[in-house]
Amino acid sequence: MKKGAKIALCVLVVAVAAGGAAAAWQWNNINAARYGLTMDKDSISQRLEENQRALNDAMVKYNVTQYSFSQEEIEQLADGSLAPEEAARRLLDGGGAEPSGTPAPDASPTPTPTLSTGGDTAAVETAQEEIREEIATMYVLRSTYVGKLEAIVQSAIDEYTAGEHTSERRTQVVYGKLEELTALEKECDQKVAAVVARLRELLKATGQDDSLAKEVEATYEEEKSLKKAYYLKEFQGG
Repeated sequence: MKKGAKIALCVLVVAVAAGGAAAAWQWNNINAARYGLTMDKDSISQRLEENQRALNDAMVKYNVTQYSFSQEEIEQLADGSLAPEEAARRLLDGGGAEPSGTPAPDASPTPTPTLSTGGDTAAVETAQEEIREEIATMYVLRSTYVGKLEAIVQSAIDEYTAGEHTSERRTQVVYGKLEELTALEKECDQKVAAVVARLRELLKATGQDDSLAKEVEATYEEEKSLKKAYYLKEFQGG
C-alpha cells in the first residue's frame, strides 16, 4: 500500500471520527464513510461530476460564467495569493473558459420576478445581481475548500515521507493535522451558511422560492462527503 495513500486516508479518517460535536458535521462524515464503503472510485468521481453540474446549472440560470479554475488558481485560493473577491469577479466578468468535459446547457433567461411588495424594477435588478454574486461566491468557496483540503493532505504525506516510516509516526503526523482540518471545515461551513442565508433573503425579496438556496447548500455538503470518501478509496486501493 502506498505511503501517500495511507496518510491521505488517515487524515480523512481522523476528520470523520472527530465530528461528534456538531450534528450536521457528524452527519456529513457519516455520509462520507457510507460512500467510502459502498462506492468505488469511479462511482465517486461520477457523483462529483454530477454534483458539479448541479452548481453549473444554477450558474447558467443566473448568467454566471461556467469558469473552471485551473489547478494553479485553486492552489492560489488555498494559500491566499488569489483573493476570493477577485476569483468571484472572474466568474461574474466571464473571464475564463467553461469547464472541460462539462457541456454548457442551453442558456435560459435570468429569472426576473417582481418584488413581493410590488417594488420597482431597479430594486429587483439589484437583488438579482446580488444573487449572481452569491452564486459566484459559493463556487469560489467550494474551490477554496477543495484546494485547502488537498494542501493539508499533501502536507501530511510530505511530513511523513520525510521522517521515520512507522505506524506510530503516521499516527502522530495525522493527529497533528486534526486541528487544521477541523478549523478549515468549520470556517468554510460558516461562510457557506452566510451565503445560503443571504440567498434566502434575496429570493424571498424577489418573490422566488428558496430552492436555489437549498440546492447550493446541498451541493456543498455532498462535495465534502464525496471528497472524504474519495480519499478513503485512495487508501483502500493503495
